[in-house]
Amino acid sequence: MTASARIKEYIANLPEGEPFTTSALRNFASTDNIRQILNRQVKSGEIKRVARGVYLKPKFISSLGEQSPLASDFARVIAESTGEIIAVHGSEAARQLQLSTQVPVRPVFYTNGNSRTLKIANRSIKLQHVNPSKLIAPGTISGLIISALMYLGKNNVTPKTISMIKARVTSEEFLQTTKMVEHMPAWMADLFYKYQREHQDE
Repeated sequence: MTASARIKEYIANLPEGEPFTTSALRNFASTDNIRQILNRQVKSGEIKRVARGVYLKPKFISSLGEQSPLASDFARVIAESTGEIIAVHGSEAARQLQLSTQVPVRPVFYTNGNSRTLKIANRSIKLQHVNPSKLIAPGTISGLIISALMYLGKNNVTPKTISMIKARVTSEEFLQTTKMVEHMPAWMADLFYKYQREHQDE
């Protein structure tokens, strides 16, 4: 089977709407050959190029047109392609933990790479550069909790907020979060210390 046929077979087996990176194709051909094969498929409309090294197998629904992949899936493949750290934005973390009802107008993720906006089908995703020191335990519940609290800010986080979080995650996830106080801002670490002292018998 030729390199072109193997790559086409790989893409054909992907679910519709699934993003993928050129790194996933490196066992099939050289980098230049992969680029040429994908460029031909882009021109034919079989796939779309949505970022450097990242492509998308389009998904169409007759009544709705082209459908975009989940923002989280797209962020995942961007991270795989570039090697950068990409994490959920604090506003989305707060929403997932039910600490806020605000829904971002467009998906935003933190990154240790360059800030940029990427367009996929009929939507855009913003990658916002932050200091790597703020990307604490990305991809974990502890990281989600810390990101949410940093976003809400010192003046909006109380012991009641910590109680709400504790009720929405597992005991092990909450315990792991308390073990990360050394990585938290001082105000947040103090709040966790105080909370643990006051609830040590629970």
